[in-house]
Amino acid sequence: MSQVMNSPTDVIVQCARTFLSSGQSPALQTALAKTQDWQLLERTADDHCAMPLVAFILGRHGNTIVPMEVLQRFRGRSLRLARNNLAWGQEWLRILRCLAEAGIPAVSFKGPALALVAYNDLALREFHDLDLLVRSRDVARARDVLLENGYRLWSQTRNRTDTALVQSRNQQICFTSQERGTAIDLHWGAVHEMFSFQLEADQLWQAAYVARCGDISFLSLAPEHLLLYLCAHGTKHCWKNLCWLCDVAALVQAHPDMDWQACIRSAEAAGCDLLMKHTLLLSEQVLGVELPEPIKQYSSNDARARTLSGVARQFLFAPPGDSPGYLKAMGYHLAFARRWRDRASLVFERVFVPAEPDWNAVRLPSALYFLYYVVRPVRFILGRLPARAKDER
Repeated sequence: MSQVMNSPTDVIVQCARTFLSSGQSPALQTALAKTQDWQLLERTADDHCAMPLVAFILGRHGNTIVPMEVLQRFRGRSLRLARNNLAWGQEWLRILRCLAEAGIPAVSFKGPALALVAYNDLALREFHDLDLLVRSRDVARARDVLLENGYRLWSQTRNRTDTALVQSRNQQICFTSQERGTAIDLHWGAVHEMFSFQLEADQLWQAAYVARCGDISFLSLAPEHLLLYLCAHGTKHCWKNLCWLCDVAALVQAHPDMDWQACIRSAEAAGCDLLMKHTLLLSEQVLGVELPEPIKQYSSNDARARTLSGVARQFLFAPPGDSPGYLKAMGYHLAFARRWRDRASLVFERVFVPAEPDWNAVRLPSALYFLYYVVRPVRFILGRLPARAKDER
């Protein structure tokens, strides 16, 4: 798997670097001058969910190199995405009001909340769902509020009881609204329980604060916790999208007062220190993020973090359609487990423990739930066959 960036990916990286530096970038001009296939650039930006950022930067810095028809096409895409994000933002605020009226606190992260706290602009980050964190005891009531507001429960649960709502080890359930064309991921935890890097929900709630962006205010994760979540999210998905690394970089830059010592303490307590170190090194190497010297030394002094940032870089710059493969992805995830028990637990869960994709694929009554422990390994094996290889989680 090559680490060499192709031309479109180089343009996207230079756009992100230019955004973060807020100035002219000779490297961006050089990358644009080498670009010949503008449609490929557009497809690559879509693949990395980076179209809003790329269109914004090209509109400001590409006038002398990018063909006018290309600039106009990108500008049109940017305007459509901005209108879509605005509609999603209005729906997000409406749902927050509905939950508040029902006495249900909800922390917003990713989606429009991340666009505001990291990019300070709702139009600069693409999103496809709304992510809300509620306390596990409030999940059933939050479901009722969403159902009353035109949403339906999309996720499959073990049965129709309230208790079953919070039995997913992915610690989230999804709701969709066909009328509004929106989706909401309702979380009661941050990361799938099979991973050794976990962020305790109680600590997230204790540190949550009211973020204010212009006339908009909402309950947000503390920047230190949001950083750890973004590191975990990108790692979980093997850094498939450059957008996720841009999120990390933009958040770090938007919060120069980040409490790095608190970040280190939280990361080490949650088993996320290696996760954070390798992500910060990756953001420095790829996007030129300027880290404070103490946290830079803390990260770079760890040989494992340096090695894993290289692996993540391979994932990030893999050729289109070149997935890391199950074994390589599993080896990457296992590297973050601190104990052999954590490693064994991760492997066992991936192979044997039933999850929502299994419930969706085969519908069994509650009395026959035990049969999912047969369904799961069979589906796992079939899903790894070359002709049908695909990601399930």
